[in-house]
Amino acid sequence: MSSMRRRVHVAVAVAGLAALTVACGGDGGGEDGPGPFGEAGESSAAGGDDAGSGDLGTLEGLTAREISDRAQEALVSVDSVRFAMSGGSASETMTVDLHLDRSGSCVGSMSATGMGTAEVIMRNGEEVWMKPDAEFWRTSLGAADPELVALLDGRYLHGTADDPEMATMSGACALDAILDDVSQDSGTDEDLTIGETTEHDGVPAVELHADNADGPSTMLVATEGEPYPLLMTGEDNGQPMEVGLSAFNEPVEVVEPPAAHILEVADFRSGNIQA
Repeated sequence: MSSMRRRVHVAVAVAGLAALTVACGGDGGGEDGPGPFGEAGESSAAGGDDAGSGDLGTLEGLTAREISDRAQEALVSVDSVRFAMSGGSASETMTVDLHLDRSGSCVGSMSATGMGTAEVIMRNGEEVWMKPDAEFWRTSLGAADPELVALLDGRYLHGTADDPEMATMSGACALDAILDDVSQDSGTDEDLTIGETTEHDGVPAVELHADNADGPSTMLVATEGEPYPLLMTGEDNGQPMEVGLSAFNEPVEVVEPPAAHILEVADFRSGNIQA
């Protein structure tokens, strides 16, 4: 499980932290002290790229730094959010699509090249149901026998967040921890500018551009209602990455799988697996 655990940790960090260095600055307050894109006020010169283009709606008149701070404040205040992240090279990709809330509940899926895909359901940070595909059963859970894999295929593995088999998935659902890190992020990027106004999934948005050590990146920030960060594109360790954020404050609907499709972790460990 160590390899998958590492990959999931990286993907969640990207979705919850690295992607947000474009939209999240410092401690979210004022113009005193450095932000994530250099010294305070550095990106707020009048005119130029920072002036942007089009109707900025509720963000009209704000500098790039101020929009960055507003986006951070909006995000860290949510009770729930959906992260949809994809990235990696042509030969090795990672995707994470999770709707999670502060109670520790989440639903979604994760996949990685060479590791397979697993659906995950977690309730209140305690109970976890995981539905691995055949590749995940083989590579991440040690079910090497093809007959055993065929028997397990379609089953949900059920346990608690304390079970080692569930640690990868349960750790990815810790929204409080993710947003706490976001709120403390100070970053070191430079050259933040306002770009064009556009739409993302029907929501009016403005582009924030950053040029940093990993290369150029873009964040779309909503210009109507709360200034949530909606989409980030850029690079992570030289590989393309995209992170979408949505379903802000929408309830996470946890539906327990049918009992006939559930395999308890204890029975999996002991080999007590019935057809």
